[in-house]
Amino acid sequence: MPARILVVDDSTDNVEVLKTVLEYNTYEVLTACTGEEGIRIARELAPDLILMDVVMPGMDGIETCRALTGEEQTKGIPVIMLTAKHEPENLQQGLEAGAVDYVKKPFVIVELLARVKAALRLKRVQDRLVEQEKKIAVMQLAGAAAHELNQPLTVINCQAKLLEESLEKQQIPPSREMEIIYESIGKMTDIIRKIGNITKYRTKDYLLGEKIIDLNEASEDFLEE
Repeated sequence: MPARILVVDDSTDNVEVLKTVLEYNTYEVLTACTGEEGIRIARELAPDLILMDVVMPGMDGIETCRALTGEEQTKGIPVIMLTAKHEPENLQQGLEAGAVDYVKKPFVIVELLARVKAALRLKRVQDRLVEQEKKIAVMQLAGAAAHELNQPLTVINCQAKLLEESLEKQQIPPSREMEIIYESIGKMTDIIRKIGNITKYRTKDYLLGEKIIDLNEASEDFLEE
């Protein structure tokens, strides 16, 4: 699946040039002519990268970049500033607003593509790190849940055995109800064991389109994939 790049520029000529170059290099291109429109598209379509003109009417590129990087939904999208201003303070403003890089106008296509590729590589690395952190959090939560569930289950098992012994003393024969209790305890014990052994997670479909972790897919070699 090609990377999706959002071009935000009020100049239709610049947009057409960038669109042509990027699509020729197999990228999917989205366009916006204002900062406000760029923010809306970024929220709705989550591009992999944004190329942002600095000078635009209304909300300029610096303000737009600051808004994007300050919002939870869009802060992970890298922004490359496109600027005709070469003064160090102007470039610094863009970087301080959260941009990962900048390209000076008029841009050289080779340089532009090189910076786009570098930013996309950085995005992929960051995405993998975030996903890895999620997996670690799930595993830590699974371990804690298994530990907390194990104690009350042990109490239930002990109480069931005491009840069984009491029935034996009263010469009451074993009932199907006791078998069901022990079967349920066994199933819960197996579930807790699976939770405690989670070293990766995959999901499966549940109700109304929701997804849940598939405990039967636990595997110790997942992190090596």
